[in-house]
Parts: sequence; C-alpha cells; structure tokens
Amino acid sequence: MMTKTGGSRHQKRIAAPRNWIIPRKEYTFTVHASPGPHGKEHCLPLKIILRDILRVAENAREARLILNKRLVKIDGRVVTDPNFPVGLMDIIEIDRINKCYQMFSHKQHVLMPYEIPAPEKLTKFCQIKGKTTVKGDIIQLNLHDGRNILLPKEEGIEKRHRVKDVIEISLPSQEIVSHFPFKEGMYAIITQGKNVGTHGMLREFEWRYGPRASTVTLEAADGSMVQTTPEYIFILGEKSPAMPIPEEMQ
Repeated sequence: MMTKTGGSRHQKRIAAPRNWIIPRKEYTFTVHASPGPHGKEHCLPLKIILRDILRVAENAREARLILNKRLVKIDGRVVTDPNFPVGLMDIIEIDRINKCYQMFSHKQHVLMPYEIPAPEKLTKFCQIKGKTTVKGDIIQLNLHDGRNILLPKEEGIEKRHRVKDVIEISLPSQEIVSHFPFKEGMYAIITQGKNVGTHGMLREFEWRYGPRASTVTLEAADGSMVQTTPEYIFILGEKSPAMPIPEEMQ
C-alpha cells in the first residue's frame, strides 16, 4: 500500500495566509495556490484577484472562462491556471477591458493590485535574491519572482550587481534596462513587517553580526523615521521613485 506524498492540495479559509483578502468564515475551503514563482505566504492566487478583488468575474466558473479565453497576461505572458501565484511587482494585463494592474504591498498587510498606465506594463522591477556561476563562468542573477537572468561577459559586472539590488527589466524579453543599488540615499518601500507599505528615502544602515538583527532607517514621506530589517526593503529608484506609486499609497 502506497503512502501519501507531497503537500496538501486543499486550503481552508481559516488557515489561509494573512495577506489573502477573503471572507474567513463564509465557506470552509478556498483556492490553493499552485507551485510557481512566489511562495504561498507572498502571493495571491489569480482566481482570488479576478473574483474577489477586481470583481471582473462573479464566481470561480466565470474566472476560469476568462482565463481559458486567454484574456489575462502576467508579466506579458498568457496565464490560464486559475491558481497561478501572483506576487510583489507582478503586472496583470486584462484584455477586453484594456486595463493593467501591478501588485504592491498594502499597509493592511495584504497584497493589492493597483491600476497603472498602459506604458508601465513594458518594464518590471525585480530584486536580486542571489547570484550563481553557471557553465562558462557566466554570472546568473536569481530574482525575487523566480526569474534567472544571465549577465554578459564584462569585466567587473558581477561586482556591480549585488544581492538586494533592484534591476528594471523589459517584458517579456527580460533585458536589463536599469540598475538601482542597495545603498543610502535610495528611494525604497517596506514590503513586510509592521511598517509595510511605507515608502521614502533610505537614511542609515546599521549592520550587526550576531543575535541582534541589522536595521535600516527610512525617512517616510511625512518626515517620520522608520526602522526595519534590510530583508523588508525593496528599492524603487534613486532619490525619487522611478515608477509611479499609486495615489492610495501616498
């Protein structure tokens, strides 16, 4: 007799991640996010976005019909899986209604799609999570959304691209358009923690080694100083955001 292997294919609403915007006690089960570029704790299933947030579908059946007609694109590519995990900075494009949305961290500890102008769908900001060397001594960048990009063979290029830096790539070709280093004086947003959604200038770094965590001081738009861990920082530009920030977050 064979035993059960792998994780559960079901998701109870009461145990769903905190950032999922769903009624917790109305029904027992909800969508289970498919394996993909974002983990369950850092994503929203596409069906929940279409049905519960954007309300372009009244129920799960209508959401599946929209996806089967290939009307929805994520980062410039058609997606038909209703459980596809959509995460931070992902761009959702819906045909027929000609609208584009981008995922941002909301102050209520949830991921929210905000409408963006159509030209903004051509590029995307991605954070470097790791670097590896592949065959031929080529440097590969591992990005926060599961992408892997190979750097051209140039002297010193691996030193210019460091972990926690952010690069702007074109979609869907994945060519690097611009690079924003992780340093003081950059404009950033906090993506997790009690100050999630706060954005402003990075003022000071305190790097510690040991049981005490390193901290970053961010000057918010209202002039207040906020401290958080470097792991929660996402660079948006140099001195000012290089991408439009939704009015609801300002």
